[in-house]
Amino acid sequence: MLRKITLWALFGIFAVGCITWLCFLVLNAAKSESIRWGAKKIRAEQAELAKGPIVIGVAGGWSSSYLSLLNGINLALEEINSKGGALGRPLEIVLRDDEMTVATGMQIAQEFADNLDMVAVIGHPNSKVSLSTAVIYEYYGLLMLSPLASSPALTRQGRRLVFRNIPTDEADGVILAEYAAKQGYKRVAIYYQQDSYSRGLANIFERRCYELGLSIVDRLPYEFTYKTSDFSTDFELWKRQFDFDAILLAGLLPQAGEIIPLIRRSGITAPILSGGSLDNERLIQQAGDAAEGLVVVSTFDPTAQGEKVAAFVKAYEKRFGSLPNRNAAQGYDALNLLAHVIKEGGSTAPEKMAAILRKTRDWQGVTGAHTFDDNGDVQGKPMVVKIVRGGVFQVIQ
Repeated sequence: MLRKITLWALFGIFAVGCITWLCFLVLNAAKSESIRWGAKKIRAEQAELAKGPIVIGVAGGWSSSYLSLLNGINLALEEINSKGGALGRPLEIVLRDDEMTVATGMQIAQEFADNLDMVAVIGHPNSKVSLSTAVIYEYYGLLMLSPLASSPALTRQGRRLVFRNIPTDEADGVILAEYAAKQGYKRVAIYYQQDSYSRGLANIFERRCYELGLSIVDRLPYEFTYKTSDFSTDFELWKRQFDFDAILLAGLLPQAGEIIPLIRRSGITAPILSGGSLDNERLIQQAGDAAEGLVVVSTFDPTAQGEKVAAFVKAYEKRFGSLPNRNAAQGYDALNLLAHVIKEGGSTAPEKMAAILRKTRDWQGVTGAHTFDDNGDVQGKPMVVKIVRGGVFQVIQ
C-alpha cells in the first residue's frame, strides 16, 4: 500500500512539474511576443512623432573590398543633408562592422533592434549575414534594405520589411551563361566559394548553360580558408585532365584576387567569367596583369548617359580620389532611395516606408531605374557586362 502511495505521489510531482514547465514556456512565449509587438508599436509611434535626426543603421564588413560601399553611402548622406535632409530633418547614420560573420551580424542586428529611434537599416552586403539578420529586423519592425546581398532566399520568406536594390544571383548567372554562349564557348569549368552567394551564382550559371547546350566539364568548391597550395592543386588537376573554353569563378575578395593569378600561372589561358562581386578595382590591384580579360556582370556603368551618373562620378572622384565602382553606386542609391520614400510617404514609420517602396516604379538612381515587386526585389534593373582591359574595367555589353 505504501509503495502505491509513493508511486502516485511521484507521479503527481512529475505531472505538476510538467504543467509548471509548460506554463513557463507559454508565459515566456507570450512575453517574447509582447516585447516584439511592443517594440514595433513604439518604433512606429515614435517615428510618427519624431522631430530630430532620422536614424538609419548601416552594417557591413568594412574591409577593403566593401569600403567603396560605405563611401557611396557617406557621399549620399552629405548630399542629402546639405539639401535639408528629408521632411526637414537630417539623416543620421549609425555605423557598425559585422566582419562578414553571422555571429557579429546578429549582435549588431539586435543592437539596432533595441534602438527604438532607428527606423531603417542599410545592410548587410554578405548574403549569409543578411539571411540571418533579416529575421531580427522583421521581428522588431525595422525596415531592411540590402544593397549587395543577392541570394534569392533573402526576399522569399514572406517578410514585409525586407528589401534589396540589387538583382539576385539569378540575373548574374543567366547573363554570364548567355555571354559564354554568344562567345562560342562550348565547355566550361566552374570554381566556386562555399557561401550562399557564390553557390547560388554557380547553380544558376550551370542550369542556364545546360539550357543553352554548353557542357560543364567540372565543378569544384573551395572554402574561404583555403591556402594558396590548395588552389594550385585544383588548377593543376584541371590542366591535366580537362579541356575547356572558359571558367566561371564565383567568389569574393580577397580570395578571388589570389585565385586568378594562380589560374594563369598554372598555364590555363581560358577566359575567366565572374559576377558583380568582382567589379572592384581592388581585384585589379590584387591580381595585377592576371586580371586582364576578366569578364564581370555589373549594375553600374560609369559611362552611362545622363546628368545623374556624370554628377555622381565627378563628386565621388573629387571626394575619394578614385572612380566609383558597383559597390559605391549601390550604396549611394540605397540611401537616396530611403530618403525618397520618406519624402514620398511623409513618414519614417517602417511599415509606411515599406508600402511606398512596393509602389515605387522607375525611380532613377545612378544604377538605373528601380521598380520593386511585392517580395521586395528590384525588377528589370539594367545590367552591363565589363571586361578588364589595360588595368581598368570597360563596358562591352
